[in-house]
Amino acid sequence: MATSTQKVEREFLGHTFVYETLVDEETGQTLWNKEIDKQFSKWLYDLKNKDRELFRVQYSISSNAYDVLNRLKDLIGVYDDSLLVRAITITFIGHIDTYKGRSILKRLAEYKKSSALEVLKDGEPLKLSLYFSPSGMRDVESYSKLTKLKKSAAVQNALYSVLLISINEDEEIKKYWEEVILGQLTAIAKAA
Repeated sequence: MATSTQKVEREFLGHTFVYETLVDEETGQTLWNKEIDKQFSKWLYDLKNKDRELFRVQYSISSNAYDVLNRLKDLIGVYDDSLLVRAITITFIGHIDTYKGRSILKRLAEYKKSSALEVLKDGEPLKLSLYFSPSGMRDVESYSKLTKLKKSAAVQNALYSVLLISINEDEEIKKYWEEVILGQLTAIAKAA
C-alpha cells in the first residue's frame, strides 16, 4: 500500500477546509486523525465568527406541537425555544436514531402512523429559526447527509419525534422518555 502526504479539501457549509494528511494512492482514502479533527473544529469556530448565518437552520412547527414544546420547557425548566429545540435535535441524532435506540424507533414508526402525529401537526404553522454551535452543526450536517434530509427537515423530524414520544402512554416509551430522553435534554440545557 503506497501512501503519500497530500493536501485534501473537505467541503462544509459551502466552504472548503484544506488539510494535509496521508492518502492511499490506490484507493484515494484519506487519514483523519485527532489532530486534523482539532484543526477542523477550530476552522469551524473561525467560520462561525466570520458568518454566523451559516449555522442557522430555519424550520416550522405547528401551533399544537408548539404547545407541547411549551409544556416540555416547563417540565425541564428551560424557557428558550431554540435551546430546547437544539437539545431535542442533538438528543434525537445522538441517542434515539441510533442502533441502541432501534426498538424505540420501531415504536415511533407505529406512532407516526397514528392520529397523535396528525394532532401534533394540526394548527397554525409557525416559522422559526435557531443557531447551532459549530459542533452541533457538525452533527446536524452529518445526519442530514446520512439521511438525505435537508437540515430543516432533520430538525423537524427530531422535534416531532421527541414530542410524539413525550405524549405517548406506552410503558416502554414512557420508561425510555424518563430514563434517557429527559436526562439528555436536561443535561444539554444545563450545559448551554
